[in-house]
Amino acid sequence: MSIGRTITRALVGVLALGALVLQGGAAWGANWLVHNEQWIKDTLVAQQFVPVPEITDYVAEAGLSAEGELYLLTSQPQIVPASQFDRYCTRNEPGIGVLGCYTLADKRIYLFDVTDARLTSIEPVVAAHEMLHSAWARLSAAEKESLAVLLEEAFAQLPADHPLRDRIQSYEADRADSRIPELYSILGTEIAPLPDALEAHYARFFADRSKVVAHADAVYAVFDTLQDRLVSLSNELTSRSAEIDGLRYTYRQENDSLRADIIAFNERASTPGGFPVSKSQFEQARQPLVDRQVRLEEMRLSLQTKITEYNALLDELTVLNDEVSELNQGINVTLETQDELQSTENDISDN
Repeated sequence: MSIGRTITRALVGVLALGALVLQGGAAWGANWLVHNEQWIKDTLVAQQFVPVPEITDYVAEAGLSAEGELYLLTSQPQIVPASQFDRYCTRNEPGIGVLGCYTLADKRIYLFDVTDARLTSIEPVVAAHEMLHSAWARLSAAEKESLAVLLEEAFAQLPADHPLRDRIQSYEADRADSRIPELYSILGTEIAPLPDALEAHYARFFADRSKVVAHADAVYAVFDTLQDRLVSLSNELTSRSAEIDGLRYTYRQENDSLRADIIAFNERASTPGGFPVSKSQFEQARQPLVDRQVRLEEMRLSLQTKITEYNALLDELTVLNDEVSELNQGINVTLETQDELQSTENDISDN
């Protein structure tokens, strides 16, 4: 019976169609593999990498998305103690703290171990910053070119005195081609809000970008508060120093004048007939000198009080400077040695 053959022919037809479909799927799959080879490699590396608990915490604290977590973990981030950090990330420039780096040679992220409790909020920021360098390295040339325009536009919208302007200049001075990649990582982790096109792009890597920006703001607020107090104290000390110098000069002038007048008075009083009329004439000449002595002593005590207050403020400034030094050391910053204010001498006379 032909029914069987008919059925057989029908089955062959279906199998042939299936073969065509499989052949098309194989071609599509091969094409997908070619275009996603890097993503596959990244995924395999990330899946095999076992992060320390701190790195896992950074993922949540920085508000990373699944893709952001992928680019962090595929870079096999390592938290390095201060004593060893220069082996991986180096930049010997006063005032610049290197807290992390993404190395193109081995595609690894190295993070400075911040141990100062006041500054630990910077750690997820640095991790996210370096993650974005890892992501940037994987973008196409066309994507980078398009993003460069958006990044420059966003940068131009920052206030003229924004600290990022000096920071970017320092990056460019160190390496001329670092401007756009650094803008990409810094704007993405520290600046909000950003233009919609950039926010949409960063949404690939952050489930909640406000988290990482908040951490950055918290750390910079520590330094800003100290800096404001340092500037205020420095200005006040400069003003008080000028006032004390003026008062000290006036005091010494008054003291010299009174001393000369007292000597002249004493010589007159010791000379026979110096005050020939009456005792009242003597008292009339003496009393102004006594009054001037009283006023001069009041001036001395006032000046001494101002000097004591000045030195107390200077002690406070010294404490703040020490605190700033500790904080800078905590974020791997080396400062240039600067001249220090000197305490005002307690001696206000020229004796």
